[in-house]
Amino acid sequence: MLKPLQEWICDCCGKIIPHADAGYVIWRHDADQRDFDFKIIHKFVCEPPNYPSSTPLTEFLGTKGSTYLLSFISLGKIKARGRYRNYCHVLDFDEFVDFYRRVQIPYYEEARTKFNNPVLLAEMEDASELHPYQEDVLKQIIERF
Repeated sequence: MLKPLQEWICDCCGKIIPHADAGYVIWRHDADQRDFDFKIIHKFVCEPPNYPSSTPLTEFLGTKGSTYLLSFISLGKIKARGRYRNYCHVLDFDEFVDFYRRVQIPYYEEARTKFNNPVLLAEMEDASELHPYQEDVLKQIIERF
């Protein structure tokens, strides 16, 4: 089992990133400068071409990281005025939420590798939108599947 919010699976090589300092986050932009294709990778080892933005994985963790992540989708009440009123730099909201959960919710990183399991999908079909992503449920998914 991965250590929650301490180890991740590299999106390039599939191997474990053993600690946050060994990881980097990369992403791309479309023509309108909207961000997409967020990947967690091994720092200095697994860097695919054509990813113009990168930030140390540590910047996305904890309260500081949550604040940084939210700035991608809203400038908030202080900054969201005038031309920035409907600011959102994210192209694919579901993809971004998946990335957010990977760096903020314990057990999500490992549990997400099981999300295509047909038995799991059948069991979660009638679940609320909150239920599958709760820490205790994610831990059960890891243990059962």
